[in-house]
Amino acid sequence: MARKRQKLDQHNQSAEVHRRLKTEPSGVVRERLLAVSLGIKGELTLGEIADNLNRSRATIQTWFDNYRDKGIEGLYPSKSPRGFASALQGRARKELMVKLSKGSFRRAEDAQQWLERRHGIKFSLGHTRHLLGKLEARLKVVRPRHPNSSEKKREEFRTQLARKMFHALKSRHGSCTQWKRRKLRIWIADEARFGLQPNLKRAWASRAIRIHKSSRIRYQWRYFWGAVEVDGTGSEYLYTEGANTEFSVKFLEQISRNDPSSEHVVIWDGAGFHPDHKHEGFPSNVTVLRQPPYSPELNCVEKLWDQLRDGLCNRNWNGIDQLLEQATRWLRGFWRSPSKIRSLVGEGWLLHQSNA
Repeated sequence: MARKRQKLDQHNQSAEVHRRLKTEPSGVVRERLLAVSLGIKGELTLGEIADNLNRSRATIQTWFDNYRDKGIEGLYPSKSPRGFASALQGRARKELMVKLSKGSFRRAEDAQQWLERRHGIKFSLGHTRHLLGKLEARLKVVRPRHPNSSEKKREEFRTQLARKMFHALKSRHGSCTQWKRRKLRIWIADEARFGLQPNLKRAWASRAIRIHKSSRIRYQWRYFWGAVEVDGTGSEYLYTEGANTEFSVKFLEQISRNDPSSEHVVIWDGAGFHPDHKHEGFPSNVTVLRQPPYSPELNCVEKLWDQLRDGLCNRNWNGIDQLLEQATRWLRGFWRSPSKIRSLVGEGWLLHQSNA
């Protein structure tokens, strides 16, 4: 014999339920109000209400029980934190966010053990992974950084680049009138070595298939020199057999020669073979500004080399000439498309400081 059905509207709020149904927007609360309204009318069984709302009988029964217990307020989600997330508040949460900002955990287990050891919070491994996801943490590739790299110097370079360029130009020419009358073009430059050493990277493939690429170790390479203009209007490239002061000057001469009527500021790193204006043969309309040491992230041409390596990887080249031919075809897309150059520079600090 089935148990007697309890009175649903124990708080006598049926009129308020019908009133709120008229104004409640679509969502889970309206769905609960509708279920209770149907239950109060008593025309449908619990199973029929569940079928109409595409819910399980257990879910409808839970809504009814909450309404019997707390009235309409029982149909609204609780505003108080619930579950394992409520244990991670205040100091524990702040310290965890600091650890995540520094990439301190190699595995979710490391975060789980740290929470228990440091704050006495015991989460299962599944809850810990879910928590890291809620905090928008992701498993990322760790990038190397030299121990002598200075965040203070990098920040100073980002925020005071315009001032540094002004002082560098004034020191170079001694008078503002000599360069202020010219068009000023600002470049970011870098060099990288590319050769016939195998460069294999991940590729999409069918499941259960092991992918192989022909490769052999050969010791031939060339240095690629590249410079992109901050406003995206131009780029320059040069291939050389080595990297020294002579080739550095040659690359600066190429930038100068292609627009001799303009004043060029070239920003690059402090490599020992990068000369200053005192070097013999240094172009008169070029001023060099050096980045802080050990700060490759300040140079957007590094992104260009990363993309070029993706375009050259997983190939077995017949010789260095074939590699250079393919690299030239790939770089021509940047040389002809200002939008690609602007994608490297972005809309951040570099463009803002240059416009200053």
